[in-house]
Amino acid sequence: MVSKKYLTGENVVFMILFTRFFERYKLHILFWGVYILFWTIFAAAQYHKPAWFTLLISLIFFLGQSTISYWGIYRLVPVYFNHKRYGVFAFLVIGGIILSTAFIMGSMNGLLLLFGDPSASWSFGEFSGILVGNFYLVFLVIALKALRDKIKNDRRNKLLEKEKTENELRFLKSQINPHFLFNAINSIYVLIKKDTELAGVTLVKFADMLRYQLYECNTDEIPIGKEIAYLDNYIGLEKLRKGQAVDIRYEVGTGRSDFYIAPFLIIPFVENAFKYVSSYPDKRNFVTIRLNYQADIFELYVENSVDEPGADRPGEKNAGGIGLENVRRRLELIYNGRHSLDIRKIKGLYSVLLTIRM
Repeated sequence: MVSKKYLTGENVVFMILFTRFFERYKLHILFWGVYILFWTIFAAAQYHKPAWFTLLISLIFFLGQSTISYWGIYRLVPVYFNHKRYGVFAFLVIGGIILSTAFIMGSMNGLLLLFGDPSASWSFGEFSGILVGNFYLVFLVIALKALRDKIKNDRRNKLLEKEKTENELRFLKSQINPHFLFNAINSIYVLIKKDTELAGVTLVKFADMLRYQLYECNTDEIPIGKEIAYLDNYIGLEKLRKGQAVDIRYEVGTGRSDFYIAPFLIIPFVENAFKYVSSYPDKRNFVTIRLNYQADIFELYVENSVDEPGADRPGEKNAGGIGLENVRRRLELIYNGRHSLDIRKIKGLYSVLLTIRM
């Protein structure tokens, strides 16, 4: 059983502080520990001095070099170097290294004199050797700290950029729901006046689409089959609403259907086609939709007839392109460099070709 005197509050606090200190500075402790051990053993073998004596010499070097090193990385670099005051930084570093060299040489010679060693001296050659060694070590430590800070900053910037992108994607994705609800509710409203039975069928399709949005699209990617099923319901709803007024052609290729895609990338283009399809009483009004996937390339082609400039379309003159701008931005964020979007508007025709390399 552990004696109660070892369980005092002071001991617990000390252990906690020591553990935190070690965890934070363990790499520093390891570096300087190896440094002192190496030079103690090396000096003992090289100069045939007792190990305890070379340990004292190593500790003197440690005090002089670690002081200027930490002063450099924790004071001079943040205050002067990072603020581009390079002249002051260089002057203070060089001055600090010279002072460190003087401390080391003075302490070492004092130790030698204390133990009656006649080799103690203040020769220029010895001073120069210690000075050069200090330069190498201090700049090595500063370079390692700068490299570590750069890696940490790069990692933090990447995380911030990723978080910013994810937040923007969530925002763009949330914008789709009101757009969809507006179109679907408007369709149901129109059908209620025409045919209550068709309105009931439309409500069922609407419920399936809403369920898909609320419960199945909370991931970054979904199987293409689910997106197509959602599209089937939407086109079925539009067929019921448009009737014979619009010729709708919808084709899904027979290629692979086991790939994944970001949700709600297809529907905005289809919604736009139905929203702005022409309404000629004596000419063909049409919407064509084709999906295909071959050789890891997904293609969506949407084409619709549009009214000639100046045609009267009540309620849509001020319609905005929120859906298309939304999907443009999402494509840039998700498939940057792996997609192309070709939108063309010529006389009486509007077409969209989306290509994504999976």
